[in-house]
This record gives sequence, structure tokens and C-alpha cells, in this order.
Amino acid sequence: MSDDSNNGSQLGRLWHMHGEKIRYLAVGAWNTLFGYMLFLVLLAVLGPQLRALESSSVSVLQWIGRDYYLVVGWVGWVFAVPQSTITMKYFVFRSRGRLLHEIGRAYFVYLPAQGIGTVVLWFMVGLLHMSPPIGALSTIVVTTVFSYVGHKYFTFRTPLEVGEVLGEDLLMSDLAETKQPEMGNDARVR
Repeated sequence: MSDDSNNGSQLGRLWHMHGEKIRYLAVGAWNTLFGYMLFLVLLAVLGPQLRALESSSVSVLQWIGRDYYLVVGWVGWVFAVPQSTITMKYFVFRSRGRLLHEIGRAYFVYLPAQGIGTVVLWFMVGLLHMSPPIGALSTIVVTTVFSYVGHKYFTFRTPLEVGEVLGEDLLMSDLAETKQPEMGNDARVR
């Protein structure tokens, strides 16, 4: 076998084993850029009006004015989740599930990450006195890990239908990942 065809088969095996992760990274980079740019646009558009609320006599409105960047983050999140779900559905996980159902599930996946990201953003801006755009960049690392795990095992997990059998290729890849030792013919499941 020539080196070129051997390299091609090695690349094919690598893509088969890690293609989902590679696609996740590419689509995740796009989704991150989209979400961050949306945050910056909303910060420019909504920020001044929200900051003006700080002089209100109502304490809740004062809080919104003081921490306007957190409100902007949540507004952006509401719009970013559907876009992110669509790209993950069609390009990464290649799910056959219902789109609206998966968008609803994605909100639950992103909710803990968004909550933690809000705390990180508040810490960076409110306590460390970073600008909101710089503080928002620090939340990316935290939310990326949460979203991958949540999507992989919740949003795009397709349950087996009654009577459906797991495909041999999936079964074998699961066995290879766990690297369980082979049992002899006389081994019994207990």
C-alpha cells in the first residue's frame, strides 16, 4: 500500500473517530463568535437606555441600570440559543429529532452555563472593574465545556425506539472506547 493511500485511510479513521469533536469545535467557534458579536451589538444598542435606569427611584430599575451588561447578556442569550441549536443539530450531531423540541432542550443545557457565565461576568466587571466586552470573553471558556457535555448527552441524544437495536458500528465503537477485556467463552454475566 502506498504512503498516500495509507495516510488517507488513517485520516478517514481519525475523522470517523473524532469527526464529531472536530465539527463541534468548528461550529462552536462560529456560535461563540455569533454570540459575542450579538452581545457587543446589543451592548451598543440597549446599553445606554438600560444605564439610564440607574437614576430611577425604583430599586429594581436602579439595579438594571447599574448591571445593564448582565441584562444585555441574557437578552443576547435568548436569541443566540436557537441559532446555536440549529448549527449543532445539522452540522455537528446530525440529529433527526424535532427542531423545536431540541431548541427547548438546548435552553435547559445552556441555562446552567448562562447562570455561571452571568456570575463570572458580574465578577469580572463588578469586582475586577473590567469592561463588559472584556469580561464577556472570560465567560467563553466556562460555557463551552458545559454546552458540549449537555448537548452530547441531553439535547441531541436520540433514545432508542422500543424494539430498536443499537447498530453494530455504534456498539463496537462504544466497546472500543471502554476498552473492556474480552471474556472467554465460559465467562458468565453476573
